[in-house]
Amino acid sequence: MDSRIVPVGGTIGILGGGQLGRMMALAGRSMGLRTVVWDPAPGPAGEAADHALWRPYNDTEAFDAFVSLVDRITYEFENVDYDAAMRLAAVRPVFPPPELLRVSQHRLREKDTARRLGLSTTPYAALQTVDDVSRAVREVGLPAVVKTVQGGYDGKGQARASSLEEAVTAFHTLSAQGVLIYEKRVEFEREVSVVVARGENGHVVTYPPTENHHFNGILDYSLVPAAVPQTVEVELIRQAEALADGLKLVGVMALEFFVGRDGRVLFNEMAPRPHNSGHWTIEAAFPSQFAQHMRAVAGWTVSAPRLLAPSVMLNLLGDLFMEGLDRLPDVLTVPGAALHWYGKSEMRPGRKVGHVTVVADTVEEALDRARRVKALLGGGWNDGP
Repeated sequence: MDSRIVPVGGTIGILGGGQLGRMMALAGRSMGLRTVVWDPAPGPAGEAADHALWRPYNDTEAFDAFVSLVDRITYEFENVDYDAAMRLAAVRPVFPPPELLRVSQHRLREKDTARRLGLSTTPYAALQTVDDVSRAVREVGLPAVVKTVQGGYDGKGQARASSLEEAVTAFHTLSAQGVLIYEKRVEFEREVSVVVARGENGHVVTYPPTENHHFNGILDYSLVPAAVPQTVEVELIRQAEALADGLKLVGVMALEFFVGRDGRVLFNEMAPRPHNSGHWTIEAAFPSQFAQHMRAVAGWTVSAPRLLAPSVMLNLLGDLFMEGLDRLPDVLTVPGAALHWYGKSEMRPGRKVGHVTVVADTVEEALDRARRVKALLGGGWNDGP
């Protein structure tokens, strides 16, 4: 297997055709890296890549064509086909290593791995039978969230429980999907994420912690720098670096944490690729998470990022555009606002179709500008966690 670095003019293969692949391809293009996307269904990345294969991951002809076109391979979503990634890794370097897919695609394996590497997590237990539910309620406690261990994102594949009866109902609702995980719901002051990058030489760098706010289980907006004490920031970065080193990361990975009112940091989940909560880095950091990722995958140097300005990243969901896109250009009347549109053809509630990044001199000013953007698009503002 050829492990030489990818030269300028070389090609990175991307498994997955969504908006993250699109932004990877755009970042790579600026550095002279070509890209080929492979996904079973057409997606936004195809507009930015040099070539796209819209074929099933088990298609042998597509496999051979993809391998023939690329020097190294990455993926833009942790739910891409693990078996396909492993087959590709036998003939081309795949980064981050496919083992990270195996871990991140299974919530129990993810939590177990985090604990093994010294990270603190919320209390949790595996559920396979109704008796396990009763045991988890006694030993882990209430309130809790019952989740599928595989699949599910943006709030899907999970149910809250405040009593044994609700936990049993959640178990019966979700158990058709196999083993479940029971997690204690913790009181937290804020949710934050850390984007970490690691090169092949083991050099690790981190971006400033980002504060995340959700609505209906979907990330609504992120702001940076997060309002956390320096001691908390140091611990967040320590845990991010420990996971990156322990998993032999090559590329970019995002880690989500809960920060308790007592300052305790609890690992929640990981995504071994650039992340929604790091989109602000395109305008407000150097290098962006996407440029950093493509550097690492190509075997190039990763560098300590520099925060250029306080920023708020606001997700744009299909709910706002069911009647058309006429109001979109209005967001650019807000000072410091940058529009990113993903080119998705179907608008539907809850679907991420773009984002706006706002930069300013202070976080408060950036938040005020983000509220103005949301108002121009006809959406309400959420101040909750």
